[in-house]
Amino acid sequence: MNFGLQISLLVAAVLIIGFACWRLTGGHRKRRTRKRHYAGKEALKQRRGMFRRRDHGAHVARRHGHERSPQWRRVQKEHLRREPACVACGYKGRKLQVHHIRPFHLHPQLELDPHNLITLCQARGKNHHLLLGHLDQWESYNEHVREDARRFYRKTAAQIQADSGWQKKVLRRP
Repeated sequence: MNFGLQISLLVAAVLIIGFACWRLTGGHRKRRTRKRHYAGKEALKQRRGMFRRRDHGAHVARRHGHERSPQWRRVQKEHLRREPACVACGYKGRKLQVHHIRPFHLHPQLELDPHNLITLCQARGKNHHLLLGHLDQWESYNEHVREDARRFYRKTAAQIQADSGWQKKVLRRP
């Protein structure tokens, strides 16, 4: 066998082995655009239920021996039709949450009472549900949330947290 044929066989073998390794390591998949790859992960997480909103109220109530009423979803949707925006900033989007003014783990009879409900957002940079509704701690509550929503109307989370009146409330939270 001549030297030129040996070189060409060696190059062909290296190319075949390199191509096989590239396929095995998934190198052929890395050429997709980021957007398609990211969208695939998002769709997978949604199918698995990883983007379900956490129901903090139900979680706290469960620790106190209470469960959500089967009517809660219906009442929640009706409330959002009546009050479709965050009362603290006017936000209308997917990050809206229906908040119990008097927590339902302490007052289970008020869980479905429309007068005990208020719409607050959990949007990035605002977090009105946590800051105004729960005074920055999910286990806590704020019975004066309506007044605080008017007082801090259109304020960001940083502006609310910097307010000395809010800070005093946090120190006295239930």
